[in-house]
Amino acid sequence: MIQQANPKEITKLRIYKNESFAGTLERTSTGCRLSFDGSFLQNSKNNELAYCIKKSNSPLHTYGTNLPPFFAGLLPEGLRFKTLIRAIKTSEDDLFSLFAATGSQCIGDVYAKETILPPELAKPSLHEIDFYRFFNLLCKIPYGFSEESIAGVQEKISASMINFPFHIAKKKLAYILKLNPKEYPNLIENEFQCLQIAKKCGIPTNNARIIYDKNKNSGLLIERFDRYFDCEEYKLKMIHQEDACQFMNLYPADKYRISINQIAETMRSITTAPPLEVLKLIRLYSFSYLLGNGDLHAKNISLFTHPKTQRIEMTLVYDLICTFIYGDKKMALKLDGRDDNFKLKHIVEFAKRFDIPEKACVSMIQKLLYNFQKQALHLFSLPLDKKQSLALKKMIEKRIADMKSLK
Repeated sequence: MIQQANPKEITKLRIYKNESFAGTLERTSTGCRLSFDGSFLQNSKNNELAYCIKKSNSPLHTYGTNLPPFFAGLLPEGLRFKTLIRAIKTSEDDLFSLFAATGSQCIGDVYAKETILPPELAKPSLHEIDFYRFFNLLCKIPYGFSEESIAGVQEKISASMINFPFHIAKKKLAYILKLNPKEYPNLIENEFQCLQIAKKCGIPTNNARIIYDKNKNSGLLIERFDRYFDCEEYKLKMIHQEDACQFMNLYPADKYRISINQIAETMRSITTAPPLEVLKLIRLYSFSYLLGNGDLHAKNISLFTHPKTQRIEMTLVYDLICTFIYGDKKMALKLDGRDDNFKLKHIVEFAKRFDIPEKACVSMIQKLLYNFQKQALHLFSLPLDKKQSLALKKMIEKRIADMKSLK
């Protein structure tokens, strides 16, 4: 029997970009050091490891913290993060050990080759599983707890750990299963409804459907868009993806502390067609405002590199929820210092600074408002009491009226 490595004793990790060995990440007495492999440096197909981590002949040092922000952004959050800390008996700032203990199939295409052997775990089928008991079981496994590390606070399971019928989950696609947190009842039903409204408003979103376990507990099965099936090689491949914290070289703890202005400025320096991508960002922000989504933080905004064209664009929209019904009434990220009471003129003024013509911005908002007004009633199909329904209705009516005004 092969002995599992202790993540606290691991001093070096082999870093890969897709299937190419990129270099090594090492602990140092002052933080950590990333050294690129010679073959990776010479490979013209790999211009960079990440948008904020360019190739370098000299090692890249991180001081004070033992993991660069980009890699910290690959770690799970919430309950899984806390469980991982307890399991390997380390502190929350020992990010290197936590990264060493997670799986190798992170979001995107950059990861550490697995150094810890995960325990064998039988794959249950959908008709015999209880989602929440299975999640709790995974949380109790010391480390190397699954084949995938999925960033985010909400309880999630890699759907590859469950045997789904073919008509529910196709073999040529990858999925994540989201669960309802105890403190926010019906959150996945909320998210599913908001995703449907977004689609009908012309906003591309990730594909999702609600499924049920043997005890009729609901889960949201989400199709991953950082994976695609290569028909020539007949296998799933990774797509490079980074959230705003990662491409701004910030730690996940900063996800509520930055502004839409800062994200847009960074996107201008990274994306292939900045005005187009910033306009998409404005559309997402405006839709979230109309929706009452106060949880549009930096980790819920991402860029990806198209695997065929190599264009850097915004990803599909994801993690859309109406937080207004839970008492969260203001935007998570400020735009020009504002987090509420937006009018069309504020959006247009912002857009102009990013070379977006007023006509294009106004046309986009008008189309969004037209579609949203037709779809907003679906929000009232959520299980709300009379007080919540009335408050939500008033909020939506006010925000629609405000967003029509250029004065």
